[in-house]
Amino acid sequence: MTKLLEQALREVEQLSDAEQNAAAGALLDYVRHLHDTSLTDAQVAEVRRRRAQPDRRLISHEEARERIARLGTQPDE
Repeated sequence: MTKLLEQALREVEQLSDAEQNAAAGALLDYVRHLHDTSLTDAQVAEVRRRRAQPDRRLISHEEARERIARLGTQPDE
């Protein structure tokens, strides 16, 4: 076990039973779905291309949420 995981578990031990169960559930969910999502070779290449751009623009979490929310809306016709 890594030192970071040991530290996380020590901190989780200090939580209430309900919070410990929530943390355990989150960790188990993460582990169970760790390999469910994968990118195609083309998607990996696109991510690498975009990350290599020196002038790439990063957006805030709020702007990302707004953009994601707009994906579900239909333009007025």
